[in-house]
Amino acid sequence: MKTLAIDLTYETLGGSNTQIVQFVQNIGVYDFDRCIIYTNLNNLKLFKEINKNNVSVVNVKFIYTSLLKRILWQQLILPFRLVFDKVSILYSPGNISPILSFTKKVQWIGTIGPFENLFYRSFSTKDRLKLYLNKILMKYSAMTSDHVIFMSEYTFKLFVNKHNFNKKKGSVIHIGRDIDFYPSDKIMEKIALKYAHNKFILSVSILYPYKNIETLIKAFSQCVKNNNELVLLIAGSAPFIKYHDYLLNLVESLGLTNKVIFLGHLSKTELRDLYSSCYMFVFTSPFENFSHILIEAMSCGAPVITTNTTAMPEACGNAALYFDPYDVDQLSHAMNRMLLDKSLRELCSKNSIEQSQTINSSREVSSRVYGILSKH
Repeated sequence: MKTLAIDLTYETLGGSNTQIVQFVQNIGVYDFDRCIIYTNLNNLKLFKEINKNNVSVVNVKFIYTSLLKRILWQQLILPFRLVFDKVSILYSPGNISPILSFTKKVQWIGTIGPFENLFYRSFSTKDRLKLYLNKILMKYSAMTSDHVIFMSEYTFKLFVNKHNFNKKKGSVIHIGRDIDFYPSDKIMEKIALKYAHNKFILSVSILYPYKNIETLIKAFSQCVKNNNELVLLIAGSAPFIKYHDYLLNLVESLGLTNKVIFLGHLSKTELRDLYSSCYMFVFTSPFENFSHILIEAMSCGAPVITTNTTAMPEACGNAALYFDPYDVDQLSHAMNRMLLDKSLRELCSKNSIEQSQTINSSREVSSRVYGILSKH
């Protein structure tokens, strides 16, 4: 009996949840007879509706709130648990796998921040230490993996150059395109209808300090001077209270209290309607590994402005306008170009849809990953 195990104790699933759930649903289609999912309390809800006799979900309860406990589980307990459960191969989509393993393993690296020096400056000393520890674990667990999947060519090359990684052990698979995002002709959701009469600029991002939202707010303050009807909508949760407060204070100091609106976390349908009806979508993060948010925006036909760093050009190709992430004037100029030139907006919208269609769906990504797992 060939058994696949998936370790989801490290991963708080976001853009990859569709892919993982489809993984589990297709288990019988490929070479595996059984699947064991080790997960934490936060991810457990994803698998409640999966009713398959050959799929077991194990809730590793003690790891949920502690980084050290998660490391204890992953590096010391999991290798022996895999032997006990007679696992043929382990798939670790959460960036880190056991460094020492008696079982074959495939690791997915879906983050880029810890390998970029400038990334650390946005975090406290305590968080920097956690990030550095994750970097060490990520590096050495990748080195001992049978195969490593990277989410972008950029990250693959970066990892090879920095760590002398064997290219033959790696491959690139971009995160899958979510088929729930497409151009919406009929705006249904209340949040989108509320702002449909406005010219609104949209940004979607979890509000971490490194996401660089302050650059967008400052650039917007320049654009709104000549476009009084303009509104900036920022969607995404705010786990860093100090950073959220800083952004609110910045908005107030620039006199934009009624012009910059924080929407918080939104559903897929709400996001789809906003992507489909925005004047433009602006993405300011300097550090991304093939962002699923950019793919969502392009899939809905949003004209995109994004940073010219890391994997953003790889994700957007010729579909976007690019800017230096720390140059407020450059971003303001790009936003004004998009505002004033209808033909440019229409061209960027058309190119967004075309670019998104070059990206594999989540189902196709699942199939490719299964192909790699089946070979080991």
